[in-house]
Amino acid sequence: MKIENPYQRFAVQNTEQVKQAQGEIQKSNRQALEGASNRGDRVELSQTAREMKKIESVLRTTPDVRAEKIKAIKEQIEAGTYEVDSKKIANAMLADMIKDLS
Repeated sequence: MKIENPYQRFAVQNTEQVKQAQGEIQKSNRQALEGASNRGDRVELSQTAREMKKIESVLRTTPDVRAEKIKAIKEQIEAGTYEVDSKKIANAMLADMIKDLS
C-alpha cells in the first residue's frame, strides 16, 4: 500500500505568486481597518435617554432630607407646640388606598 501526501495535488508551483497574493490580502485588510478607524464609532442617545440623564443629575443635586423642615418640626416638638393634623393624615392614607385599588 502506497501512502501519498493528500496535499500533493494542491502543490503550488510558484510560491512567489502566493506571497504576492497574501501581501495584497493583508494590504486590503489594513486599508479596511484604517478606513473603519477613521470613520470612528458613534453612539447616539434617544431623547428619552437624554431626559433621563437630566433627571438623574437633578436628583443627584437634590438633598435627600429637607433639613429646614426637620429642624422646624424638632423645635416644635421640643417646645411642645407640634400638632398632628389627623384629618390630613387620614385623607392622605385614603387617597393612597384608592390609588392602589385603581
